[in-house]
Amino acid sequence: MNILLTGARGFVGARIAAAFPVNAAPSLRDMTEDGIKRLVDETEPEAVIHTAAISDIPTCEKDPDASYHANVMIPLWLAKTGVKAVLFSTDQVYGGCGHEGPFAENDTAPANTYARHKLEMERRVLEINPDAVLLRATWMYDMPLYGAANRGNFLVHMLLKQEAAFSAAQHRAVTYVREVAQWTQRALSLPGGSYNFGSENSLTMLETAQWLKERLNLPIALRDAGPRPHLWMDCAKAKAQGIRFRNTVDGLAQCIRDYHLGWSNASGIIIWIKLF
Repeated sequence: MNILLTGARGFVGARIAAAFPVNAAPSLRDMTEDGIKRLVDETEPEAVIHTAAISDIPTCEKDPDASYHANVMIPLWLAKTGVKAVLFSTDQVYGGCGHEGPFAENDTAPANTYARHKLEMERRVLEINPDAVLLRATWMYDMPLYGAANRGNFLVHMLLKQEAAFSAAQHRAVTYVREVAQWTQRALSLPGGSYNFGSENSLTMLETAQWLKERLNLPIALRDAGPRPHLWMDCAKAKAQGIRFRNTVDGLAQCIRDYHLGWSNASGIIIWIKLF
């Protein structure tokens, strides 16, 4: 299957590119609608997986025009080509819901520019192309991948920092990005619509961090960051279509096994240091 992948050098895109055959698109940063159409006409994909975005929340607040172009207009132009599209969205669309969750796909209340733009993108893409699939992803983690972007993520943060703060009240999942890459191929066959796409987690973020600290005997000091928006998703809709992620703790345990992570108190040497 000829699949065009955007953001192939990014955190998610690089893992997708390694998981199954795709054709990497050039950067879409400065693309116009005509440029998007020309790219699709030239590559003739059977499907597009769109991971490229401006996902940093403070950046979107500082430059909403750039966010709107990247997070709304480019996905719309891809949808207008009529090609089957799988586009990544975010759990941030639940940030203003108030209660702890878990949130189903209709329980949206975006509380920042990035989330508002993503939710608008979902709505407008589905109006143009009802067969499009929108994947609401959680915060993701992995160890560094050679030659690819490694933005700050929960696991690396826990491994490298001497101290960290996470909310003792916030319910939120974090997801192993390699699971995301594996299930994205399956997402190509989903019926059109929006899907919560990632791990579920009944623990608070501080409880999740405490579990990882104890599991790896990490020398990190943890403290409560205070209230944060709940982003706990109910993934029943995706599960009904056969997409079943490990929960957050089981996903972290799998990542630990995959990378043989551990800490030696006796030597004070991090066993996984050879991976950097």
